[in-house]
Amino acid sequence: MPKGILIPADNDKPLELQEFSDLTATLGGEVERFAVNRPDASLFQSESAVYLELPTNRRATLLLWCHATFLRGKQALQGDVVLLGRVNDQREPQDVPLWYVAILLEAEHFKVHAQRLEDNLWREHDRVFDDWQQAYTTILLHAERNAMIACVRVVPT
Repeated sequence: MPKGILIPADNDKPLELQEFSDLTATLGGEVERFAVNRPDASLFQSESAVYLELPTNRRATLLLWCHATFLRGKQALQGDVVLLGRVNDQREPQDVPLWYVAILLEAEHFKVHAQRLEDNLWREHDRVFDDWQQAYTTILLHAERNAMIACVRVVPT
């Protein structure tokens, strides 16, 4: 059973690290997978989330938009979401990378980085954030306003 992070759609509920034996039972039906990178992982939501009009999962959407740049502003995740590792050759999800555990569940302070198109160098911004959601929101807004930004990331300090 892979270990992952349950990201409830209700922002008042905490994220939970747990083992997932049956994603269809956890998410209420067939699941849809979204591959993310830096580091490689998978976000899973109910395949019926849109049709069931489940609430937007703001926290999972922040992760998706930062770690799957091509979906930024195009896809929002809905309902409860599970973050696991990448899938293996048998299409089985692996444990969530420890990096996500550290940033989402353990770290208390965060910095943001942006990578410009012209040189691909990561630039660290001076501000230190006390909340990972605020850090993700800030760097995503910065990227949206600046067409020269190729990638963004949030790192624990």
